[in-house]
Amino acid sequence: MLDDMQKDLLKEYVNVFIGQAANMLSEMANQRVLLSVPEVEVINMADEVETAGKTFFKHGHIVSSSMRFGQDFSGRAHLIFPANKAKLLVDACMGLHFEDFGTELTKELADTDFDVLKEISNVILNSVVGEFSNLVGTRVDFGIPDVELVFVSEDEQKLYLKNDVYMLMLYTSFKLEEAEIDGVVIIALGLHSLNMVVEKIDKIIGEMNE
Repeated sequence: MLDDMQKDLLKEYVNVFIGQAANMLSEMANQRVLLSVPEVEVINMADEVETAGKTFFKHGHIVSSSMRFGQDFSGRAHLIFPANKAKLLVDACMGLHFEDFGTELTKELADTDFDVLKEISNVILNSVVGEFSNLVGTRVDFGIPDVELVFVSEDEQKLYLKNDVYMLMLYTSFKLEEAEIDGVVIIALGLHSLNMVVEKIDKIIGEMNE
């Protein structure tokens, strides 16, 4: 759906968007947060050939945060971590030292952990979606993230995302000093909203080529 030039330019913008979210997250965790260069992909969930055998996120026990956003630019944003990685991120935000992680990671997520994850999700997803709305030049209303701990097998990944049509997959990994936290941000858009992004990218490419 995106050619190489469109994808490269979109990746540059996403890198900035995720970087801004990481700066806010670093303040919450009270330490520097490093990010890998994000990978960007647009997937049509209705295309059986395109999605056959596709891995959308690491399967198993995951913590999934989802947030609806609307107005002219609308859709649903997901932030998905493996459960043990989510616990690691919570512990960092709670001020635990890395030498404590060996014992803390064996504990189950508590209610207070979900409160922290909701705040983390709110910061990251609001930042990314807000920057996308700024890119296309429109307002967007945010919902409150829903956070859940679920088990999703590799075969059930598409089923888990069955209510969405177009996926703007943003793959990145978070690094807190010695701890790597692999997460994926998924922006699910309707065709109209996806076209708004593509049209804006094409306009920028056209201006660059003038």
